[in-house]
Formats: sequence, C-alpha cells, structure tokens
Amino acid sequence: MLFLAACQTADVPRSTVGSTSPPTAAPAGLAPGRVVYSRYGLDLWASAPDGSGRAALTTDGASGPYLSARPAPDGKLIAAERSMPGDPGTSLYLLRPAVAALRLTRPDMFLDGYAWSPDGRYLAYGEVASGITAAAGGLTGIGAVGDVHLYDVGAAKDIVVGPGTHPAFSPDGARLGFAHLGGAIAVADVRALADRGSSAFQILTTLADLTRYSTQTAPKGMGLIGGPQFSADGKYVAYAAIEKGPILEAEQIVYVQEASPGAPPTLFVVGKTGAIHHVADMRWSPTAPVLSYTIINAQPHHHWLYVIDARTGERRELYDSQKHFLDHTWSPDGKTILVQVDDGDEWLYFRPERAGPVGRIAPGGWHPEWCACDLRSLSP
Repeated sequence: MLFLAACQTADVPRSTVGSTSPPTAAPAGLAPGRVVYSRYGLDLWASAPDGSGRAALTTDGASGPYLSARPAPDGKLIAAERSMPGDPGTSLYLLRPAVAALRLTRPDMFLDGYAWSPDGRYLAYGEVASGITAAAGGLTGIGAVGDVHLYDVGAAKDIVVGPGTHPAFSPDGARLGFAHLGGAIAVADVRALADRGSSAFQILTTLADLTRYSTQTAPKGMGLIGGPQFSADGKYVAYAAIEKGPILEAEQIVYVQEASPGAPPTLFVVGKTGAIHHVADMRWSPTAPVLSYTIINAQPHHHWLYVIDARTGERRELYDSQKHFLDHTWSPDGKTILVQVDDGDEWLYFRPERAGPVGRIAPGGWHPEWCACDLRSLSP
C-alpha cells in the first residue's frame, strides 16, 4: 500500500536556497541516447543529451510548425505534434523515413495527448472537438467532445477506445489509461481493444471520489482532472486535478495511488494554479517509483520542479524559479532530469536526489524528449 494513503500534504512550496546559479555546462556522465525537441517552435531537431551533435529531423516546418515529438522505442518512427494552417488546434502525424507523413487526427479536431506503447506497436492519442484542454498533463472537463484512439502502426488500423484525452500505457503495454471525459481516470485492456475491438474499460477513480478525499484542502470539490501516468513498475498511477471555481483561486492537487480501481490516493497539494494550461506536467522515472512534476503557481507566481517517492511519500523540491518552465524529461537510466527553461531558451540538468541544477546549456529546445534510440534512420 501507499505510505500515508489518503492523507493530505498542504505545505506551501518554498524557495530552494542556492539553486539559481547552475554550472555553465552539461554534467559529465550523462546516459547515452538522443534528445528530440522543437527548435524555436518550427522544425524538429535531435542532439546528444549534452547538446552536441545537433541535427535537423524535419525541414518543412515553415508550412506547419512542429511543436513536440516522441520517438518510437526503437527510434525508427516519430510521432509529431504539428500546427497546420486553418486547423482549430494541433494535429498528430506519424513520420517515417523516405515516406510521406501520415496524419492521424482529423482536420476538424485537435490533438490532446499522445503516447507510444512500450513495444512500439501502438500509438495512442486523444482528439477533441470542443471543451477544455491544456498543455502538459492536460485537463478534462465534463461535457467535452472527443475520443482516445489506439492506432496499430503495422496494420494501419485505428480503434476508438472511448471518450477521453491524454492516454498513457502501462510499462508492460497491457493497459491504456486516459482521462475520461465524464470526469474520471479510466483504464482499458490493450489486447481486448486490438483483438476484439472491445471498448470496455475500468474506472480507477472519479472527480466525485477525489472530492471526498480532498475536502480539507478543496472544499468546493474537484472540477477538472488530468491525464494519468504509470510508474515504471506499473504499481502506481499518478494524475492531477484542480478545484472548482475561479481558476486562479483553485487549488491543484497531485494524486498518487496504486493502479487498481478504488485504491486510496496520497494527496500532494501543489498550490493555486497559474492558468488553465498550467496543470502539473508529470513524469515517472524509468527505473524507480519516483514521480517528477513541474508546476506554475499563481500565488505567488513561481515555477517549481519536485520529485515524489511513491514508496515513502517523501516530496522533495529540486528547483524554484520565476522563469517559465514546464517541459521536462528523464534520462533512460533514471539518474538525470532535463528541464527546458523557456525564458532564455536553456536546458537545466538535475539529479533527483538533490536540490539545484547540476548543469546548464543554451540554446536548449522546446518539449525535449530523451530516448535511448539513436534516430539516425530519420536524419535528413
């Protein structure tokens, strides 16, 4: 069971002393791989984790900017978020070497989260026609219109999972979690979806459940819920929710629970949100049940990076800054967190066990994604 299950931690984030003067180079001993990112919100690029060896992956961003991307686990394909002229929001494309890009979302819909299965067979994504959406972890409002899709890359088959956004796979690829548009965290069986087209899913928790757990901190009840994230061992699931009422006065809470229906969550109160699109951006370590999250608070207006150890319930502040940042990614070995700081366009490097950056390079790159692949097959 979770340590401190169903308790509420209401401590107010405080400044991290001595964490604002990072070294002027990337730290030594970074895990190998490539970091994929959007260069100035135009084209996709990739580099070594220390910023060296930068190379363009796309060259047609002027006709539709690339905003983010996630390589398939083997690095042979890339799922890319793109903003096309005339579309209501961003769209999802599948990029393959020497083949025209394949658009997966419809022109009258907009992308709301996407993820690869661990074996690279499936690409899940949410597309929404109306309703609340947001950057980072995303927010789901009751009454929104749209669905989560499961796309079988080899068979070129698209399956509608159910009404929702921001899908995420469990580490064994057997389950697909998403934020249900009815105000819940849902989980579907991937094999049942792929083999039989079944759209049955389980509900892990609902906004009504979270309202009961959160009355001490959020007496107005919880009104918006974000997409789930599974821990590397598949034991835990994390998600965020925001209190009802005026958004700048609403408390935002990160919840961590065992990944089974009805399991009581541990609550981590992260403060009053900065805006509708500033929902906590959460990432699990790829090697341990340690959750990182970045958050922007309105009162006071600050940007924070934290880690939570799901085994002990310990929450540790790594960084506090007035500079804008949300996007971050873990190294494949779980030893480093790379953060994109938008003000000044720089990457900061952190170790999850200590406060303060251990390295810095500039320029950085938007929406970085650190993978163990080399991506040479997609270079121009």
